Amino acid sequence: MPDPLPGAEIAARVAAFQGSLREHGLDGALIVQAADLVYLSGTAQNAHLLVPADGEPVLLVRRDLGRAQAESPLARVEPMTTLRALPQAARSVGIVAGARLGLELDVISAAAYLRYRDLFADAELADCMPALWPVRALKSPWEIERIDRACRQSRAAMDAAPDLLRIGRAEADVLTDLGRVMRAHGHEGTIRFRGMDAEFHFGQVLGGPNAAIAGPSDTPLHGPGLSTAQGRGPGRRPLRAGDAVVIDVSGLCEGYVSDQTRTFFVGEPDPELLAAYAACRTLLAGCAALLRPGTPASAVYAHGLELAAGLGFEAAYMGHGPARVRFIGHGIGLELNEPPALAAGSGQALEAGMVLALEPKLAFAGVGAVGVENTYLVRPDAPALQLTSGTEEPIVVPA
Repeated sequence: MPDPLPGAEIAARVAAFQGSLREHGLDGALIVQAADLVYLSGTAQNAHLLVPADGEPVLLVRRDLGRAQAESPLARVEPMTTLRALPQAARSVGIVAGARLGLELDVISAAAYLRYRDLFADAELADCMPALWPVRALKSPWEIERIDRACRQSRAAMDAAPDLLRIGRAEADVLTDLGRVMRAHGHEGTIRFRGMDAEFHFGQVLGGPNAAIAGPSDTPLHGPGLSTAQGRGPGRRPLRAGDAVVIDVSGLCEGYVSDQTRTFFVGEPDPELLAAYAACRTLLAGCAALLRPGTPASAVYAHGLELAAGLGFEAAYMGHGPARVRFIGHGIGLELNEPPALAAGSGQALEAGMVLALEPKLAFAGVGAVGVENTYLVRPDAPALQLTSGTEEPIVVPA
């Protein structure tokens, strides 16, 4: 069985969350979403976690109780056979009548909310995520080590890519081979991505015009996918001479992700796309210099847009036409799309301990796309530390 998380790590997270609950005027929280459960209890078993603003939390497990007890260092890990047991369990940890109880309102369904509202009719239900996100955003040394290991997996994929990019090979086949490489380096398979309809694969391989195809996600590049049921991802198009191929992959170690993008050129590069890739590298360097405590997240996006405009690529910045997105990066951790979003309108300031993916990309309808991305740790008194590695030079693969 996998090694459990250190008890001191979970204790520190719970204590920080409880302090944040008190700051937000909440008497406790009911946690049900898998990533939040892992973060606060150390297990992803089917359970409800009741966290009082003061006192000992209780993890109520539907299945599997034995695994949850082995995996979670919490003192109270108990069975639960019915949701009707929740109110009594809440009272047992000090969440009493009239309490303000926080729920993960960004992800629980309306049906679940109505059920909890009936169960806790004497409580005021509120959103606990404004209290939890600031805690999850600041990564501990233990978490950073796992993200660093995930970065080594994505580096392995990038190192292997030149031998896999051959004229006539389908994008989807290349991605399959990259997945095999990362699995051999410990990748766990499934990337968590927060939100409804938010399934996310471990990566993208998009060549030529496919890289600029619009899609449903709030991401700059989508691809055609293998069916209309998915509508995104690599397709069956064979790689051709002159293609720019964007490879965007996420490593995964003990639940923690990395995010990395590089652009490869099969055969003689298109001079315009080569220039666009050079612009992406300029954007990356300029925006990475802003990843310091106190920088508004929106300022990173705005600076990237300003640089893109100055280089003549404003119209292609982070997508094209109505498919453009209004961010240039995001937090990562147990999920790929954590706050803060380096986005227009974000009022959040960067803090030391945040881990961010910075991903300037340029897309050209009917032609293709280019991009580069690294994962960074924001440090208190130094420039951000780049956790991903490997060359950022354009990699030309002989046709």
